[in-house]
Amino acid sequence: MLSSILRTVVISAIAVGVLLAAMYMLRDSQQARLIAELEAINADMTKRLAEKEAMLERLSRSRRVAHVHITDQIVDGTGQVTHTTFDFIELDDRGAELARQRFTIPGDILFIDTWTAKFSHEDVALGHPFRGRTLVLFRRVYSDRMAPRDGFPIDTPGAIPPGYAASAEGRLEQAIWKRFWEIAANPDVAREYGVRVAQGEVVYKPVRAGQSLELTVDAAGGLNLATLAPQERTFSQVR
Repeated sequence: MLSSILRTVVISAIAVGVLLAAMYMLRDSQQARLIAELEAINADMTKRLAEKEAMLERLSRSRRVAHVHITDQIVDGTGQVTHTTFDFIELDDRGAELARQRFTIPGDILFIDTWTAKFSHEDVALGHPFRGRTLVLFRRVYSDRMAPRDGFPIDTPGAIPPGYAASAEGRLEQAIWKRFWEIAANPDVAREYGVRVAQGEVVYKPVRAGQSLELTVDAAGGLNLATLAPQERTFSQVR
């Protein structure tokens, strides 16, 4: 009788032990699964956040496309500037000089006339290989004392600018410049090329001898012409 009770107690104790062990194992398994799920969610959120940050960075990105260095000005007896001479220096994506032209315009207010083709914010944000940034074609420079049509040409309309001549996107850009006004006026043609806005853009401001200016273009926007502080000037501007 006693041995039977003892045997029952032992068996019960073993069963309880097995049950407790199973419960602990189940709990550990659930915890491990929960931890794995949380880690996967965290990794996915981190990836999505990095992608969003990259998209925002692309949308806010800008690039230098030209420098302007004012080399000389002629002043008359009344102190008025009659002529301004400057170097227009086109830059590649790394900021290196591509082409340099010297111009002289009447007066002291410099106008830079361009064509711009802007693509969808989605294409820019995703870093599309051909539509990931605003395209710019330099047209001419002039002053407020000249009619725009009498301005001095920088690039021939319809040609690929020097900076893009050897690039993979060159063919698309050439097609856009050749059909520029058609793209600008016809939404169907614009969609064919993925262009959001095609338009002429002019930036201008008064300048002084010795000044250097930087022309930048926003990835999803337009042009900016900023006057540089002396310490910001590069060797290519004053060479």
